[in-house]
Amino acid sequence: MGYKSLGEFIEAAEHIGDLKVIHGADLDLEVGCLTELSAERDGPLLLFDRFKGFPADFRIASNIYRSSRRRYALALGFPIDAHPVELVKMLRERRQAQKPMPPVEVGDGPVLGHILKGADVDVGLFPAPKWHSGDGGRYIGTADIVIVRDPETGWINFGTYRACVQGRDRLSLWIIKHKRGRIIAEKYWSKGQACPIAVVLGCDPLTLMAATSPAKYEQAGALHGAPVEVVKAPLTGLPIPAHAEIVFEGEMPPPEEETVPEGPFGEWPGYYSHSGQECVVRVKLIAHRSAPILCGSPPLRPLLTWNEDLPINGVDFWDHLERSGISDITGVWGHCNGLMVVIALKQRYPGHAMQALLAAAGLRRSASMYRHYVTVDEDIDPSNIRDVLWAMCTRVDPGTSVEIVRNAWTSDLDPRLTPAQKASGDYTMGRMLIDACKPYHWRDSFPKTNIFSPEERRQVSERWAKLLEEIEKSAKGKAAGK
Repeated sequence: MGYKSLGEFIEAAEHIGDLKVIHGADLDLEVGCLTELSAERDGPLLLFDRFKGFPADFRIASNIYRSSRRRYALALGFPIDAHPVELVKMLRERRQAQKPMPPVEVGDGPVLGHILKGADVDVGLFPAPKWHSGDGGRYIGTADIVIVRDPETGWINFGTYRACVQGRDRLSLWIIKHKRGRIIAEKYWSKGQACPIAVVLGCDPLTLMAATSPAKYEQAGALHGAPVEVVKAPLTGLPIPAHAEIVFEGEMPPPEEETVPEGPFGEWPGYYSHSGQECVVRVKLIAHRSAPILCGSPPLRPLLTWNEDLPINGVDFWDHLERSGISDITGVWGHCNGLMVVIALKQRYPGHAMQALLAAAGLRRSASMYRHYVTVDEDIDPSNIRDVLWAMCTRVDPGTSVEIVRNAWTSDLDPRLTPAQKASGDYTMGRMLIDACKPYHWRDSFPKTNIFSPEERRQVSERWAKLLEEIEKSAKGKAAGK
């Protein structure tokens, strides 16, 4: 079973040596900048406390799991030092075996430890950093789950949408129009009603992961291996995680009734994006546990490291490829937050590699801002960007190995969209398909690599493990001091 709360997970990270507590950092610069600098060094989970003007035990946690393969594995109960492609395989196996589990309602929970209503409501009671120096405000919601109920079916949806402090009892939310949370809100708005809403700021990692799944609480239960415990939110009656940290309850009125300026905000492709009039949440009740921890996951520039890219991209693409009839896949990985998808396979017939590329380009998921798709042979580790670049530089003929797909869909966060495209809503972009496999018809005659075989490398690594560990530590020390 997964960790019930964010606090439990932080304790587990401390147990494996992956926690650093930081006292008294500045909310305007240091919290966000330290989060970035630590992530660039494959650093630990950061827990900030003792902010000036706030209770000493009102804390912020950052780099929870999205910047760390070790902590991602820890959250899922996998070996923390597993190879990236092995993590993809394990996650695929779990997904195939797991069963959705609806949440179970309990009578009380730590999140209801403190209730603020009426004149006591003030979102400014909680420390909210400026995550990037150019952000248009204090984004208190970067790893939130925003909960709404479909007024027609009663179905509960939650997703992660960026939330900015706009006043004592106001937040702004940017919800892209095709997201389910927005579609549900529009059902209320079409009747002239405000949408009841609960914004959860801090919950266990597996429930947060489920925010990207269509099944929501059922998927969270599947990941946990047990139903998620929920309580009825005091104001709206929405089911909220019983072991959450902070919850803002209230309503989201129709945009015709009230909006606020929102943005810009540093988004996951590594650029500031989107400013405009957006929805507001009128906060009418705050619930929080004692010594609450705000969960922060500010988007960071893609770092091209094993630790920063996570297995879920590989899982979704591998499943999609197999459903599309592509055989003999040996590994899949998404680099640069999935902007480059690499598929390793054992070629079985002419056109096998290109067929895999075309099939991969047909998958749409999440932001769908894919750029480059690459196929490599089974001797290449798709998760190792050095291996992939070597294959691209030595096995690709730019005149015959590359295809361009034009006018494919992209996200409105895409920094390459022209101003005219954004103004007209033309969210389309080209995609590059790169066959970095040995040419099928003469692959057996392709020059042999001068790399030691996996068995030879294993033998030497086992005998000289201590020496190699010293070399690695020395290299990391030099890199940190550059």
